[in-house]
Amino acid sequence: MKKIKDPDSILLGRRIRTLRTAKGLTQQELGHQADVDYKFVGEIERGNMNPSFKVLVKIAKVLDIELPEILRYEQEISDQKELEKRIKQILSTLPVEKLQNVLMFLRVFYPVR
Repeated sequence: MKKIKDPDSILLGRRIRTLRTAKGLTQQELGHQADVDYKFVGEIERGNMNPSFKVLVKIAKVLDIELPEILRYEQEISDQKELEKRIKQILSTLPVEKLQNVLMFLRVFYPVR
């Protein structure tokens, strides 16, 4: 568990904060129930510390979610350029048939006027 400050750590921290607040827990309560210092929870949520796998498992149990749910932090991205970059990365890997499906989906949910 070393100090870092990279975009993925920041997004992971935001995700944990979102899930914690949705459960109505304070950092202190989450820390106590997950058997980690509440200050460490705060450092994780600010993206200053990278939790170990073991700590992520404990946090997921307290939040009553499956571990992969913690790692679904794309909705925490608020920067448009970063969102566009990640979408382009996904789209660039898709075959034409899948791209056609994506286009149909987008036109259904976001019709051009």
